[in-house]
Amino acid sequence: MRIILASSSPRRQDLLRRIGIDFEVIPSKVVEERIECEKDPVEFVKCLSSKKAKEVYERTFEERLVIGADTIVVFKGKIMGKPKTPEEARRYLKALSEESHEVYSGVYFVWDGGEHFIFDKTVVWFRKLPEEIIDKYISTGSPFDKAGGYGIQDLGSVFVEKIEGDFYNVMGFPIGKVWEFLYKKGWWK
Repeated sequence: MRIILASSSPRRQDLLRRIGIDFEVIPSKVVEERIECEKDPVEFVKCLSSKKAKEVYERTFEERLVIGADTIVVFKGKIMGKPKTPEEARRYLKALSEESHEVYSGVYFVWDGGEHFIFDKTVVWFRKLPEEIIDKYISTGSPFDKAGGYGIQDLGSVFVEKIEGDFYNVMGFPIGKVWEFLYKKGWWK
């Protein structure tokens, strides 16, 4: 069976490779900004991950499993997406400094005859972020393709004081839960 990742995220691709999954990448053409989803974090990531998976499923053929994913940061009850400007990235990082937030990732599977959704939530605490580290991080360009404006796997790792939950969920893909689902279905060998 073809396994298709409906994401161009290098982090998700790397994590799937780490567990030995043979897959191909066909990025979704869904424009996230045009999708209206409920503001509940779990429903939000379910909405976007399902739309991404289903869009790619409709464009592909043969026996296949399509995996769509979405990750958000929730701070004080509000969803933080990917910052679009340096100013927005700076606002996000200043707000998260010395605070905690939640990271939600949703993964949606679509195959011939079935669909399944999983999600994970991780709580992340940031240390105090000096202005110079925020500016240096923004200058790398890294914040602009990451929910909340940071990546735990890059220089953003120094922001994190501690986490409660799955580290890989903060990277955008709860790989243990993904593996468990694939294993139970007999799609991981």
